[in-house]
Amino acid sequence: MRASLIIKAAAAFIAGIYITFSQAHDANVAMFGLLIISAGWFLASIISVLKNSNPILNGVLILATAAMAWLTVSFEANNATTWAWILLEAWALFGAIFELIFALRAQKKSAIRRDYLINAGLALGLFVSQVSITAAADSVSHVGFFGAYAAILGVHLAIASASPNAIASASPNAIASASPNTQTKA
Repeated sequence: MRASLIIKAAAAFIAGIYITFSQAHDANVAMFGLLIISAGWFLASIISVLKNSNPILNGVLILATAAMAWLTVSFEANNATTWAWILLEAWALFGAIFELIFALRAQKKSAIRRDYLINAGLALGLFVSQVSITAAADSVSHVGFFGAYAAILGVHLAIASASPNAIASASPNAIASASPNTQTKA
């Protein structure tokens, strides 16, 4: 679990930093940032499947992130700038849905459940920000909101990966072997 969180944190933070310091806030920058995040989630999901952590959901996530990575690589900015914003909206919406599903499957009142809910809230915030931008030509806003989402998500995931409570509550063996008297209070 820790390795997956670290990989996701690194990918999100790298994408956020790349977008923040790029001089052009256009669709190409957004698509490269989305490619970085998709690759990180893809790798983290493979690790989760290999560790037998929610293999079905992570298997679906592997397919979804591979499709997103393929779409961002096949993107042509001159012909489909609106398509880039649709991909950002899709990433945000489906990301929020996946995070909510993972949160519902996690142990109640656990740190990992709280982290999934925070991730879902950030993704929903990105979705709302992308949908609320009416002019498809306003690339600075689209890319800026995506960069802010990526940087905040990267910091949140880095903190979550360093938290011993998140790791302990995510471990199925720790949950199964813990007696009611030894579980942490929420």
